[in-house]
Amino acid sequence: MSKSSNWESTIKPIVVLSVISLIASLLLALVNGMTAPVIAENTKRTTLAAYVGVLPSVSDASELEEVTDYTTAGITGVVKAPDGSTAIKAEEKGFDGGILTVIMGFDANGAETGIWVDASTQTKGIGSNVSSDDFLAQFDGMDGTQNIVMNQDYDAYSGATISSTALFAAINDCVNCYNELA
Repeated sequence: MSKSSNWESTIKPIVVLSVISLIASLLLALVNGMTAPVIAENTKRTTLAAYVGVLPSVSDASELEEVTDYTTAGITGVVKAPDGSTAIKAEEKGFDGGILTVIMGFDANGAETGIWVDASTQTKGIGSNVSSDDFLAQFDGMDGTQNIVMNQDYDAYSGATISSTALFAAINDCVNCYNELA
């Protein structure tokens, strides 16, 4: 085997693939750098809209005040309204490690005033159903000062055990945070 043959059959393909990989990596980093701020802004806008949606006394997100003095695990955001009502955001791992997000509203006495769930990371048509309005209606007006037990206090979604478990865990995270702040 000659030196030129070794270059053509072994070294050249490695160099070419390395250069292609480097270029592709740089392009992906560039695209990520451009889209990350847009994604963050969309997430923030969705969260603010959900906060307003679970607090009937609030008509605009500018009325909300961010709260940061909590230690409850699983909580990723808390806001208070002028009337003392609170919205709390919790995240738990659902099916296949996908994050299930819950935002709950509580009035000043701890009664649930609304619940918003993003189960888009769960299996479509099964686990994603834990976010349906019909299913979530069972939580309307629940006592937000007491932890709940799946299939004892409220029903799980049939066939979506892991997503239901994540939902109940996130609801209890919200309840625990409400009690910590009360």
